[in-house]
Amino acid sequence: MPKRVILIVLVALLIGLPAVVLLRPDRGVPEGAPTEDAMAAELGTQVMRNLARGHVPGRSGEVMLVPKPHSFLIGEWDLTTLGTSTPTMSTSHPNPWNYLARVPIIVAGDEWAPRGVTIEDPVDISWIAPTYARWLGLPEEGYASPPLPGLHDEPAPKVIFTVVIDGGGWNALQYHPYAWPNLKDLMDRGTTYVNAHIGSAPSITGALHATFGTGVYPDVHGIPGNQMRGEDGKNTDTWRDEADPRYLEVPTVSELWDEANGNKPLIATISYEGWHLGMIGHGAQREGGDKDLAALWNPEENEWWINEEYYELPDVLETPDISFLQTKELELDERDGLKDGSWFGHLPAQLRENLTRPGTPAFVELTGNAVADMVGGGPFGEDRLTDLVWIEMKMPDYAGHAWNMTSPEEEDVLKETDRQIGRFVDVLDDKVGRDNYVFLVSADHGQQPLPDLYGGWRINSKELQRDIEARFGNVLEKITPVDIYVDRDAMEEEGVSSADIARFVGTYTLGDNIPEGAEGAERVPEGRFDELLFAGAFSTDYLASLYEDPEIERFGEGRYPEGDLTIGDG
Repeated sequence: MPKRVILIVLVALLIGLPAVVLLRPDRGVPEGAPTEDAMAAELGTQVMRNLARGHVPGRSGEVMLVPKPHSFLIGEWDLTTLGTSTPTMSTSHPNPWNYLARVPIIVAGDEWAPRGVTIEDPVDISWIAPTYARWLGLPEEGYASPPLPGLHDEPAPKVIFTVVIDGGGWNALQYHPYAWPNLKDLMDRGTTYVNAHIGSAPSITGALHATFGTGVYPDVHGIPGNQMRGEDGKNTDTWRDEADPRYLEVPTVSELWDEANGNKPLIATISYEGWHLGMIGHGAQREGGDKDLAALWNPEENEWWINEEYYELPDVLETPDISFLQTKELELDERDGLKDGSWFGHLPAQLRENLTRPGTPAFVELTGNAVADMVGGGPFGEDRLTDLVWIEMKMPDYAGHAWNMTSPEEEDVLKETDRQIGRFVDVLDDKVGRDNYVFLVSADHGQQPLPDLYGGWRINSKELQRDIEARFGNVLEKITPVDIYVDRDAMEEEGVSSADIARFVGTYTLGDNIPEGAEGAERVPEGRFDELLFAGAFSTDYLASLYEDPEIERFGEGRYPEGDLTIGDG
């Protein structure tokens, strides 16, 4: 090659090398990134204790994400909706903040709960199962908490009837204060715990329903959420999409009572999906157990179903009345005060779509019919052995995800949910007798209001993944609204740790989360680009180190008011 050509090539390389360096994304942990300890101190002791309780090493993702208050992860979303009358409505809620963590616990039953009493002592949902154990005369050891304070230790009732309102936390109820007169009646009839919370984080359905049933937190019962790493290391549904209870590590109070009495008590649930079966337990999968009554909804077939290897579908639910549901969907038109062929602008065809149908008052009433038919037509409360019924009202959560908790749709769904709760009381009065049962209502979490109203941000999880991989390599398997699952082999090859990713997330800004060239980016206020999106992010090793940490109080109160889980008077 002639010397002149060689010289030209060398000059080109020298000119191009700086450009390559400038264009190459920064790699590794950013300079000045916060440590996990520093992020923990920002969140405070209450939140960090709940995060540790909610993390299951080997099953949870390798990095738990904690968006700042009123921010949350969703997928790709349309920036052109910012500042318009039609904002993106989709939300997710598995965050640790008080507006999501604070839930009611209402206990009614004259023999067991003093009437009209409000208790402000901090408690959480893990206190419910040991309360039942005390009434049933079962051992009270092995639970995370003691029984609820202020209740009477009377002989066991004929029926313990539990209703969990999915997404029915205090923030949703207080936003719609006139939607729940029957709950207020139950509060007048019984004892209300106004400073109750969910006891662990993230605030996610699968984990918390197992806490209701077992009286222990996810770090013990083994269900971290709705998804987890399965036995093969792959990401899976925690109930394997087939109502399979194998990942629940401990028995529920219901199955302990059932087994202690030769499986003669009735244990039953009507719920929506497998994630709710943690309330009743393993059924016949557990040695010594039997096929408890259970019904879940199959939206593809429009029918009640259950895994009949482990549970039994109540006979009265084998043929659901779909014509009733369809009729009620048409009648929704009149519920919004405007007879125009729609419910708050949603046409019947839209309301029958799988992602919408469970979030309507029509579906609430269908579920109410199922409960009334099962309890009213079954042998509940007919012998000396207490029967335990667990009802999951999924619809407020569905409505909140579809239309947001601030919407009139949410209020109408809460109204119908409350009406059905009043109906359940009437059924029990007729079937069991007013003085023979305990009626407990709680919720698995609150709901995420529109971030536009509270200064939050919808975090584009796809862009977050692209940015992490631009800095660390192709090291991720999946990002959920809760956590990050890593490719462990790729992490080892790249020399990257989960703590590295957590610390990077601690530097991640709103501007970083806007995809390059995204349409609508000009609608983002310029002053927001440098806002940090995450209050913290924590590796699995770090969270595991907090399990038995006697010095966890060192994190103090934290900097976020939303980190105080026991504020207000309900």
